[in-house]
Amino acid sequence: MAKLFIVGFPKEYQQIALVELFSIHGTVNTVTLVTDRETGQPKGYGFITMNDDAGAKRAIAALDGTSMEGRTISVRFAEEKPAGRPATVNPRRDNRISPQKPKRPRRK
Repeated sequence: MAKLFIVGFPKEYQQIALVELFSIHGTVNTVTLVTDRETGQPKGYGFITMNDDAGAKRAIAALDGTSMEGRTISVRFAEEKPAGRPATVNPRRDNRISPQKPKRPRRK
């Protein structure tokens, strides 16, 4: 399987539009659009997993640098994360961790 990184497509595009666009060049396995955590709106980039490298190469050759609704898209192979080394997180800046506040006593 080949994982592609696509950036620059119009933010109004849904997953189905990208499946239709890429399936011309090969079988699309998954489409993941990156969205804003607060609004849920797409950020204009994402990942597409295709079943074979040949289809992925055809998609890159055909779609990289093309214009879609006034925006130039970039399509390339996604970089693999290094295995065995987790990302470091600064606990003071990590929004996923909320410190437990002590409970206030009830008023009587």
